[in-house]
Amino acid sequence: MKVLLVATNRERSPYPVAPLGALCVAAAARAAGHAVEFLDMGLESKPEAALQKAVGKGGFQAVAFGIRNLDNCWSFAPRLYFDDVRQLAETVRRSFKGPLILGGTGFSVSPQGWMQRLDADCGVIGEGERAFPEVLARLETGRSLEGIDGVITASKHQISAAVVLPTKTVERMNELPSPAHDLCGYARYVKQGGFVSVQTKRGCPFKCIYCIYPQLEGKRYRLRSPEAVAQEVEDVAVRSKVRQFFFVDSVFNDPHGHALAICAALHRRKLPVRWSAFCNPTGFDAELARAMREAGCEAVEFGLDVASAKMLAVLQKPFNQEDTRIALQAAHDAGLPFAIYLLFGGPGETWADVEETQNFLSGCAPAHAVFATYGIRVYEGTPMAQIALSEGQIKPDQDLFEPAYYLSPALAEQTTEKLDRIARRCPEWTSPADWRKRSVQWGQKLTVMLNVRPQWKHIRYYGKYMR
Repeated sequence: MKVLLVATNRERSPYPVAPLGALCVAAAARAAGHAVEFLDMGLESKPEAALQKAVGKGGFQAVAFGIRNLDNCWSFAPRLYFDDVRQLAETVRRSFKGPLILGGTGFSVSPQGWMQRLDADCGVIGEGERAFPEVLARLETGRSLEGIDGVITASKHQISAAVVLPTKTVERMNELPSPAHDLCGYARYVKQGGFVSVQTKRGCPFKCIYCIYPQLEGKRYRLRSPEAVAQEVEDVAVRSKVRQFFFVDSVFNDPHGHALAICAALHRRKLPVRWSAFCNPTGFDAELARAMREAGCEAVEFGLDVASAKMLAVLQKPFNQEDTRIALQAAHDAGLPFAIYLLFGGPGETWADVEETQNFLSGCAPAHAVFATYGIRVYEGTPMAQIALSEGQIKPDQDLFEPAYYLSPALAEQTTEKLDRIARRCPEWTSPADWRKRSVQWGQKLTVMLNVRPQWKHIRYYGKYMR
């Protein structure tokens, strides 16, 4: 079957993100014998016109949308991406009579919400490498889509169903084809501050009360072969002549042994690449930090979210303060620049807890940047949703397709101003009040023009001299 696969994400802040999920699905569809034409909206200046032109070529039997995110998860500057996708869907419907298929992480977060709002024929919930080729095969032969694991159709009964489960996860990751990186124009992404995205595994065994990763990817790790990961990096580097990569696992450093094996496989190949990764303090030690540095790692982004002992327990983070201290020191000693991401406003959090977080981090190895945000996005099926409901922050029948955020009542007044006052005490800290300033926006553009990696490397100079 000939299908037009459209990566719909157009968010470019802080940099455009290449459409890895859609490339994974494209590779699986091609491996199953389907003809895939790929259209990436990430860097398109006129997306509707580009889509109209692509559809106008004719010959497609289906159009599929890969939806990366539902919204930007920023309570202080919320943006829902639905209208962008709706306009693309309307463009398709004006000139294409075949089926429209939805999928991607952003779709899987709220599949009923998307199906109720868009004139789509069906959607794939969760991983699409198996379900999407099967959907195409059945559409090609006129068979019903009923019974395909994780597929929701335009049937009113299914759309209104209380529970539609994601597809069963692919247990053996090495059985999947490598993502169709050849379909993506990475040079343009890198030029604008982006990266080539690579996964080393899927799944998350942690139990953070607000996170939806375990729902989408499963509650245990499914690991890729370290040699397969290194080969993927090498293939893209050779073919696309790009050198900037990002490991987009929810947590790169866990399991510890697998992360070490990835580093060893990259180091053996002596590839002329530089990469970054999301990490948390779980098992992040001196051995791993050195291995990452030797394998070409140029930066680490620690998603702590919180750092006070109280809030680590409240949010059920899988690490403690000592783990954090060890991890930050290990990165510092290995010469790895690192940034810290904080998310304030959890249940029971007070301004004293925020200040304790800052005091604790000030006693650890110095970060190059600390990004302080507030407001926890509430997702269906998470403990956070139950807490928000019990405290009256959301209603029993509230449609969480529209972004809803939990914020501790103790932080609810003048949140941006008070957080900014705390952030100003440390030059490496930034808050939402900073990100709205024209000087910061111009500074970000300058770092992209000069190809500064990581972009946040010199934030403390802004805090010291410009703020």
